[in-house]
Amino acid sequence: MAPKSEKNGAKSNGKSKAKVPTTSKSKNEKPASVPLALSAIILILAFIGGILTPPARQLINELTAGSIDTTFDESNASIVSNHLPHVPCTQTNLDNYLHATPVNGLHIICFEALKFNADMNEKSYSPDVSRRRRIAESNALRLTFYKKSFTPKLKRRVLIKEPQIVTSFGADSYRHIVRELGLRPSGSKKQPWALFSALGEKIVDETSGPAGFNESVLNRLASSEMVILTEGGNWIWPGVAEGFRRKVDVTSPNKEPREVTIETLSLKPLVVSIEGFLDEEECDYIAEKAGPMVQYSQVSLMDKDKGKAASEWRTSQSAFLNSMNDEILTEIDHKVASLTRIPKNHGEYAQVLRYGHNEKYDSHHDFFNPAFYKNDPGTMRLIENGKRNRFATVFWYLTDVDEGGETIFPRYGGLPPPRDHAQCSVGLKVKPQKGKVIIFYSLDAAGELDDYSLHGACPVGEGYVKWAANKWIWNAPMHFIPE
Repeated sequence: MAPKSEKNGAKSNGKSKAKVPTTSKSKNEKPASVPLALSAIILILAFIGGILTPPARQLINELTAGSIDTTFDESNASIVSNHLPHVPCTQTNLDNYLHATPVNGLHIICFEALKFNADMNEKSYSPDVSRRRRIAESNALRLTFYKKSFTPKLKRRVLIKEPQIVTSFGADSYRHIVRELGLRPSGSKKQPWALFSALGEKIVDETSGPAGFNESVLNRLASSEMVILTEGGNWIWPGVAEGFRRKVDVTSPNKEPREVTIETLSLKPLVVSIEGFLDEEECDYIAEKAGPMVQYSQVSLMDKDKGKAASEWRTSQSAFLNSMNDEILTEIDHKVASLTRIPKNHGEYAQVLRYGHNEKYDSHHDFFNPAFYKNDPGTMRLIENGKRNRFATVFWYLTDVDEGGETIFPRYGGLPPPRDHAQCSVGLKVKPQKGKVIIFYSLDAAGELDDYSLHGACPVGEGYVKWAANKWIWNAPMHFIPE
């Protein structure tokens, strides 16, 4: 059940019974055995400008660059992160992340490990010297910031900090990141900011503090080279431009990794599409399992709408499916976590939806706006007064529908709020296609409510039944599903 918009006032509560919190550990790098440098130099190259060019997909080739130099002593190998992807900050790779307009809360940082000689001149390496060796020998970092994932057209502004000896390499790096990007403490209303590899693996977050930027963390950052910072602390796939496509691997425990294509359908709101994410058997299984359980859907009412019937906004049927002890649903949970780069325990149970002829759901938001639930203590506890919220919706299409049944985003491209939340004529319309999923983000990269994520379900045409499902992903662990 999804929430209603502020105007219409109803929202699904999604309060499936929470599990006992499960502690999960990321695949952290082993502590570094050799110091990165006895003394350190940091050069900050900030706000690099240029012209955004059409993205060219060559990331796979870039990821395989940098073979190991066999003449180097590999006994120091632990100081280099082996499992994080190395994405060099080439223009080709940057074009897979930079946008033509600023993106709130989404930043790109390039970490380059450098070696300065005693005369303070940068050492040059031949192309055949491995990245592993360069990092091991480095005594400086160069940080290049692309604030808000944006380079202003025909505008270039460079800030270089003169080399200086610092006593705390990591703490100084942390402070530069905070200062250059204008980051504020998360506090009680926001999740801590976080740094990720270019393919969405979390490296470190704000809670580490300056002291937590130790040698292991710095080496992981330098090993990645290109890293992404989200102020809201959760990974978000950069949209880049409408029609932009990127190929990523999706993994699950019992199947081989599979490459899927993420296509950007919209930047405002951010909506991406993945065709063939679910196979035909998975789609049929979900619909068949939910079929006997579906009931006419309920919604969580905002303060001003208490006492109204859910059918004023929503006429579909729905049922929640618990994936526990279900091999197929558990496998899909893993695939969704891999696709979104957000842990399983951030997700709710899947909500399966059935829309018959003319059944619909007026436009609404999936997030809970604290301003509209002040008299609902249960919801306010659930969202911790606004610090926790639904972050993204992974929407699964389980059947083809040739007439009607589209998912509509009426504020697509920055349109004003619709006067009629039942209208299905203006905005981005996504046609149901069996096996396809879309991801749309209720919060932006800064962790702020995105009003443009308003969406609805258009009436289904005669002779068709639309089966679909929601997987709501929160910005913090909710433990509906154990990790």
